[in-house]
Amino acid sequence: MKLIACHINNFGKLSDLNINFNDGVNVINQPNGWGKSTLAAFLKAMLYGFDTKKEPGAFERERKLYKPWQGGTYGGELDFEADGVEYRLVRTFGLTEKQDDFHLYRLATMIECDDFSTLLGEELFDLDRSSFKRTIYIAQADCMFSSSDSISAKLGNMAENTNDINNFESATADIKDMMNKMSPNRITGSIKKRVNTLTALEQELKRYQAADEAAAQLSEKIDEKTAQKKELAGIRAEYGRALQVASEDSRKQALRENYEQLCAVAKEKESNYNAALAVFGDKAPDDAELLEKTKQAGELESLKAVEDNLSFTPEEEQYLDTLSGMFKDGVPSDDGLDEMQKKIANIQSVKNEYSHMELKLSQMTSLAKMAGDEEEPEAPEKTKLVPAGIVIMVIGLLAAVVATVFSLNEKYNVKEIMFLAVGIAGIAMALCGVVMMVYGIRVNNKKQRAYIRLMAEREENIKQKEIPIQELKEQLEQIQNGITSMEQEVSQFFDSFSIEADESQYQEKLYELRTKAHDYSRFNEQIGKRAKTKADYEKAKASLDEYLSLYGYDSAAEYTQALAQMKKQLAEVGFAKENMDSAMQKKKQFENDNDMDKLLAPNECPYTLDELNEMISKVENSLDEIRASLVQYGRQMDDLQEQLDMRDEKEQEYRNCKQIQAEEKHKYEILGLTSDYLTRAREQFTARYMAPISNGFQKYFGILTENTDRDWQVDANISIRMKEQGQLRDVRTMSAGYKDLIGICMRFALVDAMYPLEKPFLILDDPFVNLDDEKLARGRRLLAVLSQDYQVIYFTCHGSRE
Repeated sequence: MKLIACHINNFGKLSDLNINFNDGVNVINQPNGWGKSTLAAFLKAMLYGFDTKKEPGAFERERKLYKPWQGGTYGGELDFEADGVEYRLVRTFGLTEKQDDFHLYRLATMIECDDFSTLLGEELFDLDRSSFKRTIYIAQADCMFSSSDSISAKLGNMAENTNDINNFESATADIKDMMNKMSPNRITGSIKKRVNTLTALEQELKRYQAADEAAAQLSEKIDEKTAQKKELAGIRAEYGRALQVASEDSRKQALRENYEQLCAVAKEKESNYNAALAVFGDKAPDDAELLEKTKQAGELESLKAVEDNLSFTPEEEQYLDTLSGMFKDGVPSDDGLDEMQKKIANIQSVKNEYSHMELKLSQMTSLAKMAGDEEEPEAPEKTKLVPAGIVIMVIGLLAAVVATVFSLNEKYNVKEIMFLAVGIAGIAMALCGVVMMVYGIRVNNKKQRAYIRLMAEREENIKQKEIPIQELKEQLEQIQNGITSMEQEVSQFFDSFSIEADESQYQEKLYELRTKAHDYSRFNEQIGKRAKTKADYEKAKASLDEYLSLYGYDSAAEYTQALAQMKKQLAEVGFAKENMDSAMQKKKQFENDNDMDKLLAPNECPYTLDELNEMISKVENSLDEIRASLVQYGRQMDDLQEQLDMRDEKEQEYRNCKQIQAEEKHKYEILGLTSDYLTRAREQFTARYMAPISNGFQKYFGILTENTDRDWQVDANISIRMKEQGQLRDVRTMSAGYKDLIGICMRFALVDAMYPLEKPFLILDDPFVNLDDEKLARGRRLLAVLSQDYQVIYFTCHGSRE
């Protein structure tokens, strides 16, 4: 895999930057402050995005640190090759990771593809961000090496199982922590604590044996008293059943006495009813019918009074005759009178409108006359520019002609230049005259057109004012014809009722006609009501006479009094019947509610209620004594049961504790075996790639130091120690330059071991800055060796380190 090119839109201080990459070593030699480290960070961000954590030693997180200084699109493009396919990565960054944008295209077609995701770096190198920075990417002043689970997985060709490798350290730490918490040898270990708990529980269970024995004795006493209570309860039940039988005998005796009384009352009430009914013969009148007749009697008196009130006085009779003559052809309706009133009001309204329009016509005529009397606009005065222009033009032409003549005549001893100036001045004056003359003609024409337009407007104005006057005259003529037609219609209306009225009396006569029409209608209605009332009176009187005779009453003038007497006697019959029916119903209800055969049978119980109650009282006293004993025993048992319940809880707690102890001991043993197995497996796993790493380190260390002795040692944790003065020492105790040298060699050795086939590109941000001149020269040879297998992107600020 290799890089082809990159384009930076905006990233940190870099903007609109294009860089092409070649095979082998690509040296980017720029002065300090140019942005080499920023470019290296751009390549890392394009592959892995931004880290959400702050970089060690950085004063800001990456996303904010490399935010474009000049603004604009944050990001760029990266062309690369992987597995023989060329791609273009387009990535832009926002304020947060959610706002980032990622697109991947195949360069051959420029069609977007999904061969890789936003985790491009991890998918290309099988390394996470941190492991990438420890191997392939060497930042400035960060050459030291440290292993990671991701690197270990890649070395063992287990990149797909990186999560298992990553979890090794945390798993072994968790196992150790769990074993410490369960340790049987530590005071804080749960197994050790549980041993003490089990011993305490065993001692406590021994103290509950006495309570168990006391509970057994008390249980025997409770059983004995319970048996006695059951026996007495059976005797009490027998007495209770006998008491029910005796109570039933007493109840039947009371019912028999009640039934005899009901029969006597029913017979008495039946006799009273027959006596009251005899007043009306065989059948009593109906209540509703009697009420209706009583109401009818009251209405009879009202009808007589109404008939008298509806009679006419002599004056009303005379007035009615007059109205009958007036309305012999019909009575005008209220709608007809309202319509006529509207027409009369309309006549006056139209006349008012006519007067208003006459006044308007007079005003319009006066205005039209005034407009016709206005003076005509004066004819426009012609401008003096035209004659003045003609004069100036003539003078100019004469001057030009004279100058020409004199210049051609040799007898005049005058310089030609003078005549030429006079000729030109004359021509210029003539041209000015022509311009004044043309302008004057245009001004005169403009004034003449304005005068013609004013005259046309004046004529049109007079004509427009005469049109509405003629239209208004025609409207006045139509209104006058309408007024005449309406006055004729009103006059004919009044004539039909023999009413004489002039225009000033129309409203008064119409009101008088309306009043008489209403009076005539009211008189006719009164005549009809009187006739109907008289007929109703005669019909009601006949009905009452027939009703009274039906029940043996004679006809009388005082119908109300006779009906009141009948109502009183009927009420007595009704009261007597209600009493009889109530008594009969009670008797029948009693017979329905009771079994009369059993009610009349002799008593069944030989004892009286008092005798049975005394016998039951003795049994109840014995039961109360037994209940009191059982309550006392129950309280004692409750006290013991609390201790027994506590014993049961302790026994259960003891069993649970023993079970948990056994399970935890087994778990402790399993954890110990698991820890040993994981440790051996890790050692065996890492031992497989120690040889390739050691060989690679020896190769690169030999190039930089020209030392072929193996004065160093790489362990299974991929840590290296150097031999100094006959003893292996940690490289962290050595100088900065030597630590950088060892870190560079170790990183290159790891890359060789991790990628035996397809080689990745390397990003080196001035890693030789701490090397001395001798080793710096060898570093250049090292780059040459690397370039045979790798594409190297090398950043430096000094030509000596190229």
